[in-house]
Amino acid sequence: MMYLIGNPTYDILSIKKKTVQALGGTVWYAALFIAGLGRRVAVVGIGDERIKRRFARSGVDVRYFSDSGPVTLFENTYSDGIRKQKAWPGGDIQRADVPQAAFDAMGLLVGPVLQEVDPAILRTPRSGSLMLDAQGFLRQLSTAGDVILRMTLEAEKAFRHCDILKVDAREAAVITSTRDGKTAGRILHRMGPKIVIITRGADGALFYDGVRFTQITAPEVDVIDPTGAGDVFSAAFLVRYIASGDLIAAGRFAVTAAALSTRGFGASALPSEADISSLMQRHF
Repeated sequence: MMYLIGNPTYDILSIKKKTVQALGGTVWYAALFIAGLGRRVAVVGIGDERIKRRFARSGVDVRYFSDSGPVTLFENTYSDGIRKQKAWPGGDIQRADVPQAAFDAMGLLVGPVLQEVDPAILRTPRSGSLMLDAQGFLRQLSTAGDVILRMTLEAEKAFRHCDILKVDAREAAVITSTRDGKTAGRILHRMGPKIVIITRGADGALFYDGVRFTQITAPEVDVIDPTGAGDVFSAAFLVRYIASGDLIAAGRFAVTAAALSTRGFGASALPSEADISSLMQRHF
């Protein structure tokens, strides 16, 4: 069983003059993707009855998922490859909300979307690998409700206690004050994680384990909606890394899964393991 910690969201997506509403958030995309692979997965988070039913119908364990709300809301507008966001926060996830089974699991993915995860969760002793998607610890809201990225002491403390840290190129620059990937990777690694991953969208991802850098290119696909690709990436990497212990194999699996997930809106294009394996064979 893998455990995911974070809140799902209701998203409004505006892309190329088309607007759609969808469920989102790291745990939403990650849980549906992992369940679709036939793996057991549980979510610790806060939403509503509709989200809880959707999770359950997809085979996700919802014993530790609260449907008491409030639900996190995001408005995502894409223009010329740039995403602008507004957000309205949901409920907070405390250490007491997380079962001991999550800390005993082989894989734990912490994916906050808007400061909702108690940092004490990351400091709790555990048996398996903890992967952290940094975005939710960096996001702050302006007085107008716009999402801005800012490095904080709480975020730095969180990074110290994860095994695998995943950021995108923009987040890496905010944290480290440099746009050079290798310099950023070294700075992030010194903060504590054993593996640092900097995703670069269509250019794939850069991996650093404290010894060497590995750049893995992404296959080309017809992109319709990039929302959630990073969340699929995180889930795919952790699933394959736990199974194999092979960073490169896990990285190839993750960049391919993330690319395939962009072919439709929301979670409609989540790829199967067969889809991923087929494209990997052609691309690599």
